[in-house]
Amino acid sequence: MLGNRRSSSSRHSVKVPAHFFVVSHFVSFIIFFLCNLKLACCFSTTSTSTSTLAHRDRGRGRDRDDSSNYIDILASNTPLLDVRAPIEYDKGSFPNTHNIPLLNDKHRELIGTCYKEQGQDAAIVLGNDLVQGKLKEDLVQSWKKHVELYPNGYLYCARGGLRSHIVQEWLQEAGVNYPLIIGGYKAMRHSLLLDLEISLESLPIVLIGGRTCSGKTVALKQMSRYVDLEGLANHRGSTFGAIAQEEDQPAQQDFENYIIIEYLKHRHSSSTLPVFMEDEGNRIGKRTLPISMHSRMANDYPLIILETPLQDRIDLCISEYVQDPFKHFLLLNDDNEEEAHDRIRDTFLDAVGRMNNGLQKRLRGTHNEGLDVIGEFEKAFDLFRSTNASDVSGFNDPIQILLDDYYDPMYDYQMSKREGEVLFCGSMEEIVKWADEYTALS
Repeated sequence: MLGNRRSSSSRHSVKVPAHFFVVSHFVSFIIFFLCNLKLACCFSTTSTSTSTLAHRDRGRGRDRDDSSNYIDILASNTPLLDVRAPIEYDKGSFPNTHNIPLLNDKHRELIGTCYKEQGQDAAIVLGNDLVQGKLKEDLVQSWKKHVELYPNGYLYCARGGLRSHIVQEWLQEAGVNYPLIIGGYKAMRHSLLLDLEISLESLPIVLIGGRTCSGKTVALKQMSRYVDLEGLANHRGSTFGAIAQEEDQPAQQDFENYIIIEYLKHRHSSSTLPVFMEDEGNRIGKRTLPISMHSRMANDYPLIILETPLQDRIDLCISEYVQDPFKHFLLLNDDNEEEAHDRIRDTFLDAVGRMNNGLQKRLRGTHNEGLDVIGEFEKAFDLFRSTNASDVSGFNDPIQILLDDYYDPMYDYQMSKREGEVLFCGSMEEIVKWADEYTALS
């Protein structure tokens, strides 16, 4: 029942020359010095230099040392305290991270503007005025509470500079020792990007392909080892993928960080057992897969194909994009059925509207040419509402048109371009069984 397995000799580890790290660390030091000079000025209350703060006598007795063991920290889901401004945090962070900033966005902007327009001395005065007294006390208390909840964590700022050391020093003055991440967010992010290439090269990744609404995510979650890209992106992937999602999609850097850390965890668990993922395009909603990752998905990784009968796909589409979201909207609106009906109708029809031009082009030359697909869905929602959400039969025909004339031709074209080997094709039960056997033999 098993297809041909890839030879283990096709997996290579990435070796980075030793001199790369020497040059990289030197460049990082120069960037660190230049980028933190301005912030250093804003919090200076004595003639204490940046280097003195960074290498202060450890006589206070930290329980744990500062760390640059980025990969192990992220792979173990270690709690992290991010003291950067919210605007920085929102652009990119890590799982299990809590943002309690030393400077809020306004303070960060004011200090930067003051330094630029009035110079160093004025910025020093402003920095001391902005973070002192009650504000400083409240910040220290918030950081202390975090440490009490997560005593095995670390703190970090953008580059492991003044903000990290200031927070660490203020905590020490309050009797709390808490280590920081050397190099901060930038260093951890850089380390992850390097690690992505190692994972892409070394992990035996197998993709699950299949037509839209064939149940690939359902099958994926029955595998013993998988990465749920759509779950990490908080989007189902199609035009309808954002319907009834409780949260917005993560920031692009967050999305990339989540993927790399998932790979990292699998690699730490076993570098030889296969990891399954859905076969995706380069975009999931508004988020983009890393270029090197998508290139390998399209050209290198082997594939198993989930084959699902058309009517089952239609039923799954109705369930996932009409019935389940309607129930979700009911909960959000305190069981107000009229409001829930309005929301699912408006959200769904808006998605159809965005694809309607492309759909009409694909309908040319077919027996459905000129069909008002949006009108057909409006009739279906009218029936759905009039029967208290019990009759979904009106969705069958227009959804079949979407699948037959829009999504399936795109899928066929994409499959014709891909180069990865197809290992197996079958029903959901069959491919789950195949995956179990494939994993057991790996």
